[in-house]
Amino acid sequence: MEIRDLQYFCMTAELEHVTKAADKLGVAQPFLTKVIGQLEKEIGVPLFDNIGRKIKLNEYGEVFYFHAKKILTELDNLRNNMDELIERRSHTIRIVTNTEAHYPQIVLAYQKANPDYQLAITFATREECMNALKTGEQDFAICSPPLPDDSSKGIVTDIVFREKPCVMLPPGHPMLTKKSVNFDDMAGEPMVATSKDSALRINLDQCMERHGFTPNIVCESNDLSMIISTVKSGLGFAILPRSAFFSRPSIRKYCVETSIPDAVGELGLSHSATPRDEIKESNFSEFVKNFSENYARDYYSKCISDFAELNEE
Repeated sequence: MEIRDLQYFCMTAELEHVTKAADKLGVAQPFLTKVIGQLEKEIGVPLFDNIGRKIKLNEYGEVFYFHAKKILTELDNLRNNMDELIERRSHTIRIVTNTEAHYPQIVLAYQKANPDYQLAITFATREECMNALKTGEQDFAICSPPLPDDSSKGIVTDIVFREKPCVMLPPGHPMLTKKSVNFDDMAGEPMVATSKDSALRINLDQCMERHGFTPNIVCESNDLSMIISTVKSGLGFAILPRSAFFSRPSIRKYCVETSIPDAVGELGLSHSATPRDEIKESNFSEFVKNFSENYARDYYSKCISDFAELNEE
């Protein structure tokens, strides 16, 4: 018994006429008669009674029609749901990221400007981000440090944002009187840091290694609020992104600029060198580049202004 057989049977039952049903279905009348006969043979009972030139469902046919129609209705629902899912999938941009810094502003701005596209965000380690792009599991990766631009693996990366850090010091610390500090100033000082797999820590570790600085880490946490509370309690200093500085006015009096020229965290947008057609049409990559350029200008203008006000106090 095939789905086609149920469709042919239901059409015949509804029209109560084999010839009319055959015309409607676009098949020959003998072929339709054969299909109905095979169904009746498979079930073991006749499904129609002959009434003059017409046919009508008997008691077995009525029961069979009820269930056959239910099956066909569920099949239509399945097809419709799958079509909707495929349509949503074609308008869904899959993004994987290893950082919470700045990407929410990018995502919200894109969603507002492009309501027809959905954004699906997944958090992963930097290595997992790389693998997800290579396998096609994800469309874009927003990572810090940026993933390497690797044509052999089909990955293209653009640097979309650069951010300098600031140093948060415990209340009353002597270095709070300085306008800026460097690794020499921090030598031997206890440090509170994020865990080794975090974007901030990866950037910091690379920078500290370049300068031959070995930190005296006394506490690790990926909870920024906990890091701030720990520094305030006097356990040690922390190197934070500037976004933490101006998004939390209460910590500004404990923050000092750094004078380490290459202490810069970069945010990269990576994608496959051969993206699927729907992703090309989404224009997500170009939007992020343009948005980030404007966002960076406003962001640094705010940071410079805030640090200038802090140094004047």
